[in-house]
Amino acid sequence: MGYGTLRKCFLYIGISAFFCLAGCKELPPDIEIEVENTPTPYPTGITEGEVEEMNQEERFSQVLLRIGELEIGYDEVVLYMQSTKEEVETLYGKEIWDYVLDDEGTTYAQMLKNELLKQIIYTKIVCAQADSLGISLTEDEQMNVDEYTDNYLANFSNDELAYYGISRELVWGIYADNLLATKIYESLTLNIDTDVSDEEARHPVLWYLFIAKYALAEDGTHVALDEEGLEDVRERAQELAQEAKESVDFYAFARENTDDTDEIEIVIGRGEMYEELEKIAFGLQQGETSGLIETEDGYFILHCAEYMDEDATDMAKTEIILERQERAFSDSYAVWEEETEVWVDTVLWDAIDMTGEKCE
Repeated sequence: MGYGTLRKCFLYIGISAFFCLAGCKELPPDIEIEVENTPTPYPTGITEGEVEEMNQEERFSQVLLRIGELEIGYDEVVLYMQSTKEEVETLYGKEIWDYVLDDEGTTYAQMLKNELLKQIIYTKIVCAQADSLGISLTEDEQMNVDEYTDNYLANFSNDELAYYGISRELVWGIYADNLLATKIYESLTLNIDTDVSDEEARHPVLWYLFIAKYALAEDGTHVALDEEGLEDVRERAQELAQEAKESVDFYAFARENTDDTDEIEIVIGRGEMYEELEKIAFGLQQGETSGLIETEDGYFILHCAEYMDEDATDMAKTEIILERQERAFSDSYAVWEEETEVWVDTVLWDAIDMTGEKCE
């Protein structure tokens, strides 16, 4: 039995990742904004053949993106990508680029490139609101950007700066944008309610026993049972439920009888289980054992080992506050995004290769 049968009953929430220039202050805490704006192909008329014939200086001088009235050059996009590329290869090696992530054949290189495009669009759209919101970088913050820029540039020789097409102005602008976007986010989420009750964030520690409604094939796949087999499972589950109530050591009892041999204990929060399990799980007092709970996969018997795990609950409070901030910011961002047209030169965009020696 694979790890965590109970976890198969959880509700999974996808998150989007954002990336930042190497060494830069993180953007607002892992903002989970869905960037819905799909760039429109920008009709510059540049052909693939013309791009291939361009030297580095010519290519780096091209406008790759237009976001509203703002033009973003090929050189800025490459700098974002190159910095992230170096970090990724340091962590995972160059072979990571061809790793296939899904059934559609999306490679890690394609995924990262698309996420970086989202990051750039997000940052530029947010920064474009600075004047209307009356937000700007202070002198001290600009001095911090100077320091970030100097530290970044110090990693390269003059020859390398020329090779990668890196200028001080370009690096300074990227750091300033990221810091300004962070400042705008923090300003708009400053007055969010941070009062979270213990009950709202509570994470009990549960022990559970699982009785499967299926058999396992040798390769680990589920094999459906016939009516007789399902009746046998139901009778076994009812017997175990009665014995569980009389057990003085539920953990040992569950370990001996469960069909999920990889896991007995779980720390869980609200919204992480199917409703029929959650309602019962959060109604248990410490030391209390539930009756039999039927789900599509099988039967569960839950035991509340600890009413509230303090560390997990405190962490959940922080996450709830962040979610409130993100929801509030998302409302504003959705309006800005709707009002902003985004274009990308698809020929130039396709010419950037994340897997090469450099992102060109």
